[in-house]
Amino acid sequence: MTNAKHIHIVTGGKYHDFDLARLKLLQAMAEDERIRASCAMDYAGLEILDKCSGLILYTCDMMPTDEQAEQMDSFVRNGGRIMALHAVNAHLEFTDGPEIVTSGVRIPGLVKSTAETVSPLFMELLGSRFVTHLAAQEVHVHVEDQDHPVTRGMKDFTLVDEPYVATPLGELRTLMSARYKGSTPGYVTEEITDDPPRPQLYVKDHGKGAVLYSPLGHACGKYDMRPLMDEAPVVRGPWDDENYLEIIRRGIAWITEAPIAAPAA
Repeated sequence: MTNAKHIHIVTGGKYHDFDLARLKLLQAMAEDERIRASCAMDYAGLEILDKCSGLILYTCDMMPTDEQAEQMDSFVRNGGRIMALHAVNAHLEFTDGPEIVTSGVRIPGLVKSTAETVSPLFMELLGSRFVTHLAAQEVHVHVEDQDHPVTRGMKDFTLVDEPYVATPLGELRTLMSARYKGSTPGYVTEEITDDPPRPQLYVKDHGKGAVLYSPLGHACGKYDMRPLMDEAPVVRGPWDDENYLEIIRRGIAWITEAPIAAPAA
């Protein structure tokens, strides 16, 4: 019997470089000869989960239908694993105006926090709901949990990314955290004044399976902000950062239940 492991990747939505993320994910998966991959740009075709060990999600403002959310929920409850990244839990809705220009981006109004009524089953499965984010900046990430295989042996690090603020849903095991506060340009929140440790990587058990989620991972290509901006500055974000790529590699190993090598001294 084959020892192959199938992982399905969904990358798509708005305002992010999904091609870069997909490429980096596939390159990391190629390091394990057992892994067979399939890719999709939306949540259609989730029947493929019947033969999958895991599912990787990197999306923005793209919510599953109720049926698709139930497919993913059932997949995890029956032992499957999901690694979700960055804006998967973000639904973008704007106020009625006036038009706002922030960092050269013209938006029809301020961006609202993701409402509780948006894909509630999916949000509960993920373990958090997007609220807002600060402008891209250095984020100092602290390893909270050295006992979990995904973070065992890792050290604190700093990278440049969008600091996300989210509402936690359910019991979460925080593996990494960061503290930040400040203005949130373009969002109705205007400013975040509290400063608790915010999860940067967590695990949520769900039935026989689990979800691994990190809000880190922003990237944007030259044309990814259309129609809000004709040409945008290219931002590769943490996708060129070895610490972030190590999280990705370890997350893939966690999905396939492969041994996770200790970091080099």
